[in-house]
Amino acid sequence: MSNMTEVDWSIDAYDYELPQELIAQNPVVPRDSSHLMVVDSLTHHNCIFRDLPDLLQPGDLLVLNNTRVIPARLYGHKTTGAQVEILLLKPVENNCWLALVKPGKRFTNGTTIEFEPNSSFGCDYKLQATVLSTDRETGGRFLQFNLPQGISLINLLDQFGHVPFPPYVTDSQALTEQYQTVYGTISGAVAAPTAGL
Repeated sequence: MSNMTEVDWSIDAYDYELPQELIAQNPVVPRDSSHLMVVDSLTHHNCIFRDLPDLLQPGDLLVLNNTRVIPARLYGHKTTGAQVEILLLKPVENNCWLALVKPGKRFTNGTTIEFEPNSSFGCDYKLQATVLSTDRETGGRFLQFNLPQGISLINLLDQFGHVPFPPYVTDSQALTEQYQTVYGTISGAVAAPTAGL
C-alpha cells in the first residue's frame, strides 16, 4: 500500500477565484514586456517575457504553439428565422466541419442554417450548411456546407466569420490582430494560446 496522498481529480478541485479586474483585456505594449513566471523545483519568481532567452539552458525544450486564430464563429438563422451561433472546431472532409451549435438541441439532423456575412465585408454569396449528425463525444454537430466545386469554407471565413474571443475578454475594442500571438504563422486555431498573448 502506498503512502501517497490521494489526488482529487474532480473538476471542482481546479476552481479558483480570479477577480475580473485582473484579467487583461488587451495585450501589453510592447508585446515582449508581458509577465513571465519562472518555476523550478524549489522556487518561483517573476520575470518579463523578453528575459526568456537568458533563462533557457542547453538541453531545454521549448514548445511553441505557432497557430493563428481563424474567424471560426459564425452567426446565422434557420429557415424559421431562429437565430444560431456556431463555433467551428475542425474540418472533417469535403466542406464538412464539426462545430458547436448554440442552441444545439433545436438543430436536429437535416436542419438548414443560413449564415450572414460579417459587417466588414460586402458579400453577395449565400452561405448555407445542413446538420448531418451529432458528435457523441463533443455534443457538436457535423455540418455540411453547401459550396460550389473548388471553394473551401476556409476561403470564406473572412467574409462570414468572427474571431472567437473568449468570454472573459469583454473589451469590445479588442482587435483581431491583438488576439494573435506575435509568433503565430499557421492559420487554423479556433482559440488563441492565451498564455502567449
